[in-house]
Amino acid sequence: MKTATALLQEFESATNAYLDIVSGLSQDEINTVPFLGSWTAAQVTEHLCKSDEGMLMALNGPVYPTNRPVDAGVNNLRSIFLDFTTKLQSPDFIIPGEEPHDKDSLINTFKAGREQIGKAIETLDLTTSCHMPIFGEPTRLELIYFVIFHTQRHTNQVKHINEKLVGV
Repeated sequence: MKTATALLQEFESATNAYLDIVSGLSQDEINTVPFLGSWTAAQVTEHLCKSDEGMLMALNGPVYPTNRPVDAGVNNLRSIFLDFTTKLQSPDFIIPGEEPHDKDSLINTFKAGREQIGKAIETLDLTTSCHMPIFGEPTRLELIYFVIFHTQRHTNQVKHINEKLVGV
């Protein structure tokens, strides 16, 4: 298992890569649908914010000892989320709304959630398990990796959105 410091660096790297792309978009671009059936970059960011809220609730909720390797689900999460050839369905409760977003406010909300997740990495026992209705009984470590891989997946998505916008 990686140290908390190494895990925090991996998390911050994924977060910063996402922020670099989204921050480079204008207020209009972040709210522009790049092609039929796509989310805007703002909607992707709202989706990540909603997902992060759920992760924080689970990370900071009740925990119990883990009776298996604490990273048993990490490779499966990696293979699912970093397979960019597949389209994944988002659970309804983290689907973004249709309304336009204020870029600065949205980015600040994203950063605030990420700061809380970073603190969780630094301070919580990541070897314990928690309850997450859509995941069952993941460890806190697996939830952190979910956030990392989920962010990397959506970084790839926003790169494609940006490429389409530049071509518009």
